[in-house]
Amino acid sequence: MAQWIKTWMDDGWRAEVLAWVDMACEAYSLKRIGTLQDASSSIRAKHLRVPTDAGTLFFKAVAPGQLFEPPVTAAAATLAPDRLVMPLAIDPERGWMLSPDYGATLDELATTPELWARALGALGTLQREVVDSEEALFDAGLQIQDPAWIPEEFNNALTLHASLPAEHPLGIPARDADHAFSAYKDIEEACAQLIAGPIPLSLEHGSFDRRRVFAPTDGQTAPRILNLGDAHWAHPFASLARPIERMRIDFRSPADDPRIMAAIGAYLSAWDDYGSPDELYELVAPALRISPLHTHETWLQLLADADEPALRRWAPKVLEPLASLATASA
Repeated sequence: MAQWIKTWMDDGWRAEVLAWVDMACEAYSLKRIGTLQDASSSIRAKHLRVPTDAGTLFFKAVAPGQLFEPPVTAAAATLAPDRLVMPLAIDPERGWMLSPDYGATLDELATTPELWARALGALGTLQREVVDSEEALFDAGLQIQDPAWIPEEFNNALTLHASLPAEHPLGIPARDADHAFSAYKDIEEACAQLIAGPIPLSLEHGSFDRRRVFAPTDGQTAPRILNLGDAHWAHPFASLARPIERMRIDFRSPADDPRIMAAIGAYLSAWDDYGSPDELYELVAPALRISPLHTHETWLQLLADADEPALRRWAPKVLEPLASLATASA
């Protein structure tokens, strides 16, 4: 168990959270009307429900490797207030965030192709709206994954893992590193396509799926997006990797299923000032090709402060993206 998870189980920590939550509620003239209720816990974050006289609020404490999430969320929500959940309060040093409730997320509903299309359309619109905000989000702590750097970073990642002792959870044998390096040319070509394309870098969500978006309450309301813990400033189309994977499961279909293609089309339509969906679709495949490197970076950062048991348990999450790149090149 990671050390920070042990902290989240401590009564003293919970008392500190309670005091902070009450102070935040008081600032908004809200009153807590019950005890903090456990919602969920993982290596990434601890979630608590906060009952108040104005409805339920949600408290989130993030892992040390994702301390950027509260300030990045606040900064991004300031830039696009109708697209994201604006926290009521954040504590950047402790990685705490208190947010309002916007109802059900898509994973709580019978998901339809139409909901997926609206969700992806909202994601594309959010990314399109913040393309000129790199400096603000970088200052808030968002890391950059520029396709111009990714081939070298891929090489550096393999060198790092191959240089670790064989018994280290993140170590890989030299022969496996050589095998993974067979993907280098494909990655380089994918990055070259993205660099040559018209789409600028933007907020790449990193883990967009049905749990990461509140369902729209009517036909006009835009879905609100949440959970930026896996986000980067990168090629935005890489955000399609998780949704396409999830839709294939939802619809039990291949990626070229008309329902999936319609949702991708809704996403690409948000970028119509850069080209038609048909023209921009050519950039989807190279963006998906490099998306595992974003995942690798996220997990490497998340486990930077992990203790030995947690490192051994979660190390495959760091290494699997690299293995998937090599498999795709085979």
